[in-house]
Amino acid sequence: MGKFVYRAALSAVIGVILVSGGSASAQAAISAPAKPLAAGTTVMAPGPNNTGVKWGTVLTKHYGDLRITTPGTVIDGKEIFGLVRVEAANVTIKNSIVRGRDITSDSALIYAGAASVKNLLVQNVELAPLKASPDINGINGSNFTLRNVNIHGVLDSVHIFGDNVTVESSWLHNNLHYVNDPNWNGGPSHDDNVQIQKGNNIRIVNNTINGAVNAVMQITQDAGRTSNVTFANNNVAGGACSLNVAQKALGAISGLTIRDNVIGASTYNCPMIVDSATLNISSVTGNVRPDGSVAKVVRR
Repeated sequence: MGKFVYRAALSAVIGVILVSGGSASAQAAISAPAKPLAAGTTVMAPGPNNTGVKWGTVLTKHYGDLRITTPGTVIDGKEIFGLVRVEAANVTIKNSIVRGRDITSDSALIYAGAASVKNLLVQNVELAPLKASPDINGINGSNFTLRNVNIHGVLDSVHIFGDNVTVESSWLHNNLHYVNDPNWNGGPSHDDNVQIQKGNNIRIVNNTINGAVNAVMQITQDAGRTSNVTFANNNVAGGACSLNVAQKALGAISGLTIRDNVIGASTYNCPMIVDSATLNISSVTGNVRPDGSVAKVVRR
């Protein structure tokens, strides 16, 4: 296995990777950690200088998938050309890059959907597939914490279907979007930075999030009840409506807090859309547009 030290910085475009047609022929953008900022420089938000692999980290290449079944496993300093599947408690993945591989069905660079997963920590990791695909997400599952993580070049950055998830101090950006997505009957992709299908105790805090066409955060309750979701102190942009909370047939979402976010441009000039029953029992406060004006909520 070879080793290399991350030194070069690549410029990152904050936006959407647009793919014409349904083939996975485009290559996802890859960003390397930027050189540290000069002493005394204040980092205002998560981005290329403070997420992903730290400057100067020596990475060892690993070819093939990783299936982690031993509790307490630590993966440190790896460049993984494959997918990672976690099936154990108290696993840590840090100072690493997950590049993925060729895939032919729905996949995630990190899968944390097994019932045995508890307290998974992913820290200073970059999730960036080498090959674009309409089937690839960043991380799927529950019972995990992302900290200082850089995710790009995937359909859904974070896809949640369970409890106890925290995404903090991370940079979710440059989603893949297919104009003709085979998973949507040839229509456009429904790419989200964060999609929540069900779960309790979910925190999305202190992040920079942009580059998805469908939504920055989409709550669907498609897989079950959702409760106690906090979306706070994030700097976000994109989506049709940036935050789209759809309670659907399962009724109002209890414990929803959306506060103190800066919400930029979206396709329909719609910072937030929330079902009335959910909005009536939610805490939505202190959210502004980049110019300081109030970020308004549309009632569904």
